[in-house]
Amino acid sequence: MVQNVLRFIDELVSAGVSVDALVQLSAIILPSYVAYAIPSALLFGVLLSFGRMSTDGEIIAMRASGVSVPSLLPPVLALGLLATCATGYVVFEVEPESHRNMKLLLRQLQQSVRLIEPGEFRRLGSSTIYVHELGDEACPLQGVLISDARDARRTLYIAARCGTVHNVEAETAQLALALHDGSVHFSDPGAERYRRIRFDELETRLDLERYFRPRRKARDYRFAELLDLRTRLASGEKIKISGGIDPLTQVQLQIHRKLAFPIASIALALLAVPMGIRPVRAGRSWGALTAIGIVAATSRAWIP
Repeated sequence: MVQNVLRFIDELVSAGVSVDALVQLSAIILPSYVAYAIPSALLFGVLLSFGRMSTDGEIIAMRASGVSVPSLLPPVLALGLLATCATGYVVFEVEPESHRNMKLLLRQLQQSVRLIEPGEFRRLGSSTIYVHELGDEACPLQGVLISDARDARRTLYIAARCGTVHNVEAETAQLALALHDGSVHFSDPGAERYRRIRFDELETRLDLERYFRPRRKARDYRFAELLDLRTRLASGEKIKISGGIDPLTQVQLQIHRKLAFPIASIALALLAVPMGIRPVRAGRSWGALTAIGIVAATSRAWIP
């Protein structure tokens, strides 16, 4: 969570978002990580409890008094089922709603974001824009300089006396700028050639993908919606889902992921019982160290 919050802070603070909005965004992100915390917390609790009992000799005493190891499983299973229901509710309902609210908040923040600040260089996607000062209605942006690096083979620079913001397009995540009385400068790397094109009017677009997430990802759908999407995609219906891979594959991966978290609660709890009751003479920290190792080994499979 801290990693993602820091990433959003780095992007949004540079755009002039207030601290209150960042706190609100962090609160929306938090529920997404409860699904990781519940199975891990259950694993820690069971391992520490049974590890302490084993270290203090209580497991041996219980066996000597006729209490078998299987009789210790009912409370663990009860906790596992409770954790499974809680985790299932989080990943099926709360997590998708959290992602939706996060995107909605980011779009709302954009309405108050100072995308262009006079006297400051502002990075928008693969471009950097600088405005010398604000003007009047005839020339709102005076002294505009844009560095466009969308083409990795060649960077171009645009300098204009005057500029106007035409529109902020949320659907395409682009900022449309109309420039007047300027020139476009091309510089080819490794070549002794320089070109300049003068213009009276020029319209250009800057990428705002870092502030917008216009298309839904598979993780933004509830579990029931994912099942419906899988059926529709399998029947050949064309549905666009952001992610860079086949939409049907994305949906299937998310279905398996959402099922894996609830199952992990019971699986880890049952795994912790035999590991916790093992007699250990090396001290009382074995349960915590084992839990840390298991969580570290499985987290790479959990995190999408």
